[in-house]
Amino acid sequence: MTSPLSYLDIDTRDPAEYLAALDTLRWQKLQRQIRYVWTNEDYYRKRFLEAGIRAPEDLRTLADFRCLPAFIDKARHRESQDESLKRYGHPLGLHLTTTPENAIHLAATSGTTGTPTFYVFSRRDLEITCKVLGRLFRVAGIRPGDTTFHAFGLSLWLAGITYVQALEAYGARPVAVGAEGGVPKILRYIEITRPRVLFATPSMVNQLIERAQDEIGKPVGTLGIETVVVCGEPGGSQPIFRARVRAHFGAQTFDITGGAWHNGTITCDSRDAHGMHYMAEDHCFRYDLVDPETRLPLELKDGAVGEAIHTGLEYEASPAFRNATGDMLRLHVGECPGCGHFGVRMEILGRVDDMLMIKGVKAYPAALQKVVHEFQPKLSGELRIRLDAPPPKVNPPLQLIVEAGEGTPESTWPMLASALSQRIRELLSFRPNVTVQPFGSLPRSGAKTKLIEVVEA
Repeated sequence: MTSPLSYLDIDTRDPAEYLAALDTLRWQKLQRQIRYVWTNEDYYRKRFLEAGIRAPEDLRTLADFRCLPAFIDKARHRESQDESLKRYGHPLGLHLTTTPENAIHLAATSGTTGTPTFYVFSRRDLEITCKVLGRLFRVAGIRPGDTTFHAFGLSLWLAGITYVQALEAYGARPVAVGAEGGVPKILRYIEITRPRVLFATPSMVNQLIERAQDEIGKPVGTLGIETVVVCGEPGGSQPIFRARVRAHFGAQTFDITGGAWHNGTITCDSRDAHGMHYMAEDHCFRYDLVDPETRLPLELKDGAVGEAIHTGLEYEASPAFRNATGDMLRLHVGECPGCGHFGVRMEILGRVDDMLMIKGVKAYPAALQKVVHEFQPKLSGELRIRLDAPPPKVNPPLQLIVEAGEGTPESTWPMLASALSQRIRELLSFRPNVTVQPFGSLPRSGAKTKLIEVVEA
């Protein structure tokens, strides 16, 4: 029987041969995409010329392509949108590579740190996106005809309307209440519609667990949910979260990313996560890793760690082409210890702009979160990293605020703080100043939880 993770026709179990076959596939598609984005004179051709490329034919190999600098990042994306709004009256960006009339679908970032950036889809882009997301749904065991409950935010988020459309194209029946509906309404609608599958952020899942008894008079385990699909923030791949979902919902957990420029990853159904299986090799070069400081390309191999450069291999509208995503990834190439599937898995370590430098030690919020979760249920798992200035440089000691678990005696808090500080010292090579606060004292959100708080003096 074919594994639901199988979608490529590459017959080898050798990591080097596998990556070489992928390089051949990528270069075949990239040659056309290079010629395609070259036609965009407002933005991409200028980036080529700045890099010393006078014609598409100057790029002769995949290695030549990988040596190009990043052509776009979040700041340039916003600048491109602002300029296109001034020149052409639309915010789709100077890097739009189709006509505005052909851009039929929009998604966006939250805009919490500035102007929102738009993801623009042509009809073909949306069709491929639905195909890639459909692969993730299949791995998660979603069946055509299943009722699925959508508790991601619907306000233009990629995981919002885009996912709802992809679920409908797949043949599922999404109940799209959205995070905006609030926890009480979400729980009532789940009780009424009886979905097999729940889509939500880890923060929302935790809220549903904590509040179900008070809101609907019963625990979430009585609602019939068999599968929980999470994304949008760190934590969904961590064993303690997956165990909590099993304990309270009686459900399995799949952590996913996808939707942006044909990207798609998912954890397998192993009880432990072993990285996220990459499910879009034929449509997207997601893990073109570079050194975050030198910006030079890194060898793609098992264990490689670097900042991801994202390129859609056949994207039509405002494509990611040499897009510096800011994501720090670790690659795993070979057989998955959890499910046995052979391929590439990615582990998201954090974001370059969230990196913390404490006395020369590099750390990411997701790594701190992972250690805090080791102490559940004595700690709730909620945390905030409190800084007196924006990262990366941290004036030591780093201030880490955590919550006591529900029912954890206050008399044990000092001991817990000391034990957590020591554990972080052992695993991450620095010792934070840990403060334990009462259960429920840190704000909850159904959307992405910001782990870093900057409190300037």
